[in-house]
Amino acid sequence: MSNYKKVKKKNMKNTKARSEVKRILSSNIARLDLKENSDVPFVKNFLYSLFKEQEEVVPDEKTPKAPDQFTPEQNQQDLEGSLDPNTDPSQFDVEGVSPDLTVQNIEKVLEWSKKLDEFAMFLNSPQEDSLHKTLADNDRAGSLLRGVTRKASDSITRITGEIEKLKAVLDTYINTAPKKLRDTEQLKMGS
Repeated sequence: MSNYKKVKKKNMKNTKARSEVKRILSSNIARLDLKENSDVPFVKNFLYSLFKEQEEVVPDEKTPKAPDQFTPEQNQQDLEGSLDPNTDPSQFDVEGVSPDLTVQNIEKVLEWSKKLDEFAMFLNSPQEDSLHKTLADNDRAGSLLRGVTRKASDSITRITGEIEKLKAVLDTYINTAPKKLRDTEQLKMGS
């Protein structure tokens, strides 16, 4: 690339950065209804520096490694090379988790997912004798539960929603675990 093109490209980036700084400053000055402009030059220079740094590309001296260059021995050497001299390398687990242990964890998570589903049904199910249904059915004149539905309904609904969100996260873990196990096995076979 010729010097002219490099300078032109750099000037275009500077122009873009300056216009973006001007836009941000103008919108914030208008939004905050600032009357005093004493800090504007500092903020303008600061924002310009941030945009300019963001556009700069730092060349990487190292060439990227191919996947077959990652070996357990190389990983161990890299780990030991990155530690402080006073740090004991045996404190770090570089072997990973056994697939058998992972399967056991998936089964435990599945069990908890089922329990959470049962608990959500216990709290707020229209088909069964859930806590919410029981309170609503017995909230009538002369009952000791009079008015309790109004007070407890929002809490029951919110808690049930949080339980169902947690169950969805656990179900996602269960659903993606076999793929993660396959990927781990492929990595082991490739090394």
